Amino acid sequence: MIQRYFSFILFVVVTTACTDSAPSDSSAANALPEDPKITDIAETPVEKKIKGTATLLSGQIVGMDAGKKLYFDRKTLDATDVKDNVTLDQDSKFELKTGIEAAGIFRLRIGINPIWMLLEGGENVSIQAEMNGNTLKNYELSGAKYAAEMKQWSTNSSKANIVNYLKKSKDSKALLDLFLVLKLDMITNIKLYQKVLETLQETYPDASYTKQFASRVLSTVSKMKNQPLSPGSKAPEIKLPDPDGKKRSLSALRGKVVLLDFWASWCRPCRMSNPHVVEMYNKYNKKGFDVFNVSLDGIDDRKAAMYQNDAATIAQVTALEKEKWRQAIKTDGLIWKNHVSELRSWSSPVAALYKVNSIPKTFLLDKNGVIRYENLRGKALEEAIQVLIKE
Repeated sequence: MIQRYFSFILFVVVTTACTDSAPSDSSAANALPEDPKITDIAETPVEKKIKGTATLLSGQIVGMDAGKKLYFDRKTLDATDVKDNVTLDQDSKFELKTGIEAAGIFRLRIGINPIWMLLEGGENVSIQAEMNGNTLKNYELSGAKYAAEMKQWSTNSSKANIVNYLKKSKDSKALLDLFLVLKLDMITNIKLYQKVLETLQETYPDASYTKQFASRVLSTVSKMKNQPLSPGSKAPEIKLPDPDGKKRSLSALRGKVVLLDFWASWCRPCRMSNPHVVEMYNKYNKKGFDVFNVSLDGIDDRKAAMYQNDAATIAQVTALEKEKWRQAIKTDGLIWKNHVSELRSWSSPVAALYKVNSIPKTFLLDKNGVIRYENLRGKALEEAIQVLIKE
């Protein structure tokens, strides 16, 4: 009897406990979120793991909708890699906590608009920008290395200005110099690349940027030594007759910036590019620019063989070729005096010396007769002329 009594009491206790902890009505079912301990755990943000030195980027992008993403990229020597991203809040503001593993070149990408910055790690960077549709209208950058200079170069980065700055700069601004020199062709500006490399090696000797950059520069220097007619080498002398038989030499133009232009009257691309060469001559001749044309008109050895090397026939055909050359000079308005040719077409020894196997082929020489640029056209040619005239 006693045993049955205790069994009944135990059944009542167990049944009551189960009913209290698992109620069936809706108010009891909503009790879980009201538990303060559980709520705290659910709302605690997960901290992002930061690699490298903690760095903060914050600011506001006026004119850009809330919810839009901004991307934080790192520039390598070959490309630009996405490193992080952040979403604009209700006020179009953002705060990005990220990490910088090594000093380098970075950008905040707003749509297709980059804001470039130089960071070493540990900075507190502020960016206040204004958008006009999809275009970056204006921005203020602070907290990053050389912030004022970087903004200035973002609106004034012509190659001529960069070359002039890097040649005259005596300050050690390794990252800024690297950012600028990468906009220039390495072969034609190898001395500037070497100068920047020295600055990088002094400032960031162990950085991956420095090691990769050094490898590139040293490899290019090695290749240039094995290619004597590449930019940076002295232009071999040319001394040939003009259409009237007068000998003209390339070295006679020393002290001027010279466009050495291999062409021919029968070469359509050459003739099409002549108006721009004329424009450059008229614009910069009085400032120290000149043109030296080498024509590949005439008869090569293959054609001479077709005429069975008959001297009379070859002389007659050569005279016709010479007249075509003379007429092309007149028709295209090539008013400078330096027109020369061996009238041997592709069998020209001078063409072989300069490794010319297609035309038009041009070399831009500095005032010392050194080849500085090769096959420049259009705006690039004019910018290079401007740079060399100022040297």
